Amino acid sequence: MKVTALDSLPVAYVSHDSQVEKKVLLKYGEVPHVPQLAVATLKPGEQATMHHHKDMTETFHFQAGNGEMEVDGKILEVKAGITVTVFPMEAHEIRNTGAENLVVIYFGIV
Repeated sequence: MKVTALDSLPVAYVSHDSQVEKKVLLKYGEVPHVPQLAVATLKPGEQATMHHHKDMTETFHFQAGNGEMEVDGKILEVKAGITVTVFPMEAHEIRNTGAENLVVIYFGIV
């Protein structure tokens, strides 16, 4: 069993966007087939730039704020309660278009 308290975790940064803060709940190797479980916070105007993963499916659950998520050219409005799953090779980007922090919990599966 592993128990983690979000408020006790150090701030890290998303590998492809060094300004986007995250807290890592599960690290690579702690759970089979799950490279990471993390909570990211995008401040107003910030974005996690377009990228894709060769062999990973990634699921994003938005917890607070408003924004957009672009997946392979399709723009989706996102807000608290929305979950989006992207599959390998689907290019994706998240943008905070709101006035408050956009908070998203996400994990990958390989």
